Amino acid sequence: MRVSVLVGIAALTVSGCASDSTPEDGNGARAGATGSVTPTGGSASWDSCNSVRLTMYPAADVAWCSFDRNAPMLPEFVRSGLTLAIPEPWDGSSYDGAPGEACGECWEITSLTQTRIAMVHDLCPVQGNPLCTGRHFDFDLSVETGQALGLDGLQEGRARRVPCPVTGNAHLSILGRDQWGSVRFQVINQRFPVRTIEYRAAGDTTYYAAERSAAAWAVSNEHRDMFNESSSGGTFRMTSARGEQVVMPNVLTYDFKVGSYFDLGAQFSGDSVIPGLKCEFVPPQDVYLDGYGGIEAASWVMNPWGSASPSEVSDGCVSGKCLRIAGMAPSMGFHIFYRQSFAPSTFKTLHFALRAELGAGVVDALLTSDTAACARTTFTVSEAWSEGSIDIASACAGIDSIRNVTFNGVTPLTLLLDDIRFER
Repeated sequence: MRVSVLVGIAALTVSGCASDSTPEDGNGARAGATGSVTPTGGSASWDSCNSVRLTMYPAADVAWCSFDRNAPMLPEFVRSGLTLAIPEPWDGSSYDGAPGEACGECWEITSLTQTRIAMVHDLCPVQGNPLCTGRHFDFDLSVETGQALGLDGLQEGRARRVPCPVTGNAHLSILGRDQWGSVRFQVINQRFPVRTIEYRAAGDTTYYAAERSAAAWAVSNEHRDMFNESSSGGTFRMTSARGEQVVMPNVLTYDFKVGSYFDLGAQFSGDSVIPGLKCEFVPPQDVYLDGYGGIEAASWVMNPWGSASPSEVSDGCVSGKCLRIAGMAPSMGFHIFYRQSFAPSTFKTLHFALRAELGAGVVDALLTSDTAACARTTFTVSEAWSEGSIDIASACAGIDSIRNVTFNGVTPLTLLLDDIRFER
């Protein structure tokens, strides 16, 4: 179990979110007390692409899920550190199981520039981690995963669950045992999350249910004799979260000590990936439409300078709410910026409505990055609403990346802006 550390975030304060059982409108859903989950982003299921908020932290090799991500039978991507901490509201996996079922589940994650698969290896608890309370689906990525995805701090992406691309059989990682037959273990290298585990004595036919032990498993004290130092051992039967039941043929004997790995002799079958599906993530097209576009803590954000003083108002707008920026003047203005830089070719045009509160005035509109600026487009505004637009390919020729919608004052005025949106 770990506490989230936001890596590479500057100039923003991330607001906490309440541990609320009600999903935030447009921003996904959180689990209820039973651990059930609801897809985000408007998709029909977790097999489809859903919005996910992405944070990063320095992960340990052994964490809440109680397995070492360096275990030799695990896929190379896991051994290279591509793991994540699942928020506590989703620790029952995407299949609505008991807490701990998420351990070992795999997710395909898409950023603006990369797609990678990562395995659940840790927990991001609600306590002390406001972004993990479930108001939006969130992955706290290992630094290795974040770097592989080209991330820099808190950002947004898309994700879908996938079968773990493992080879060989499922294994047990032996976490604890004694001469009286107690055994505590974790299942690793499984294709799908494990819903139930049963065990029986070698040569017997009666199965007994293993019990959840934090994020791992343990044989019950009542039926542990088959694993003591003088017994012949036992075998296991496992049911995946998808309902597939597999008899594991290999016998766990007393020879397998704490810290060893036991090959169960079988693997879950099947594949749940939608053929041909490819997730894509682009920044939110609505920059401001009755509110700043994007998800909580990773939305478009106002950043004024000089005498420019922005506020949100509901009077005199095209509809709903709009932005009122007093104090616009030569060399005064504002950015509406996004956390992630993106290629200008992501969108074709930027549209917006604008007017002056009293009289008339002139403003420049352009798209910018931290180091470059596209061509300015000058607009003369009056007290009547007018439509403005920027042809991005023409204005941003030769520019590699942008992250800001920028307005500069040319003459003094109070500017009103509404319905700021990109189109593809």
